[in-house]
Amino acid sequence: MNETKYITTAPPAEPEPTKEQQARERLLNRFRAHLSLAITAKQAGREKEFKARRGPKALDYCRELATLPDNTLAAELAAPLTASLNQIFEVATSCEANLRRQDEQSAAWQASSQRVLAQVDLALALMLRQAGFINRRAGQTECDQLLGEVLGGMMTGNGEVADLVRRWHEKFPEEAEAEDGGIPDAFAWDVYERVAALDRLADDFPDAIRPAARRMRAWPMLTHRHTNSRRRFEELAKRLELGAEYPLDAGENAQFDPDAALVRYLDGLLHRLLVTCRETRGMTFKSVKEEARFLYQLWWTRREDMPDEAVLEVIHAARKLPPLTKATAAQWAELAVVPLILATEGRDFKECKEPGLREIVKQKGVTSAATFKARLGAAVTAALEGLAREG
Repeated sequence: MNETKYITTAPPAEPEPTKEQQARERLLNRFRAHLSLAITAKQAGREKEFKARRGPKALDYCRELATLPDNTLAAELAAPLTASLNQIFEVATSCEANLRRQDEQSAAWQASSQRVLAQVDLALALMLRQAGFINRRAGQTECDQLLGEVLGGMMTGNGEVADLVRRWHEKFPEEAEAEDGGIPDAFAWDVYERVAALDRLADDFPDAIRPAARRMRAWPMLTHRHTNSRRRFEELAKRLELGAEYPLDAGENAQFDPDAALVRYLDGLLHRLLVTCRETRGMTFKSVKEEARFLYQLWWTRREDMPDEAVLEVIHAARKLPPLTKATAAQWAELAVVPLILATEGRDFKECKEPGLREIVKQKGVTSAATFKARLGAAVTAALEGLAREG
């Protein structure tokens, strides 16, 4: 019997590193060791001893590394912090998941998860104390990425900022009351200064601001006691094409009262739901589980808004509905908006605090969940017919 012989060849040997590559690697290793010592000294409270060490300092290493290509120095400086943040993210995510689960094993670890998250939050607070230095560098930088990241962080939606202000007063009332004006005062001044700046920027960069204005229902302006700003508003609304891409009716002849409690509530809720549907339009998923995971990440911004299965089912159903118009308002009310309300703020109608829903709860004869649902359906349908665009 003939034996089959296989000829094997060894993989080609990797070329020996050049002297330049070897010197580069030695420099990187020395700098990494320096950073590791700095971190350890900070953790052990031995910063003075570390600073008193003889030998090259961070600036010495940085001057050499700055001559290397491919932003080597930037990557090396960022690596320790990003590695720490990645670890913190993994820990926090695991603890948050543990708190969401209701099984017996998870319940046994929930007290521990709460303690870990409390320490994680304090660690993040200690890190954020250095944000002032980062902002100062952004004011002097020639780096587009630093300036962009800092500006992006400052432009977190004001709705989210307002939620954080409320949380500050709810969770730490003694500290909030002890302040003279405190965080709400700072928030008011911040908005005032930004709106004033926005008015100037609208004249300086109308083409850059127009895309945002097209997605807005209203335009922020400062209103003075002694002047009428209507002319200025009309000028900006026309030039910036205000509301052209807002998912609800933002035209001059819109048929709803923007100050009505239910309308104010539905406006934010609908905008969030419709934008979610628009951003996922045409997307396909391999499984229901994959879709639920994606929608979960897209929808969740605050722990209070953490979507459960009922909320995810509503979003899934809404994605299959035709576009919201006055003609489809009743369909959207029945299959999406009312179920979403009943799965969130209206879950326990007697305890709900949302002013728009409280008005329905207080109506004569609303004594059961079934009656509340029926009245809610009628009110939401009527409101949607006013909020929606023509078909």
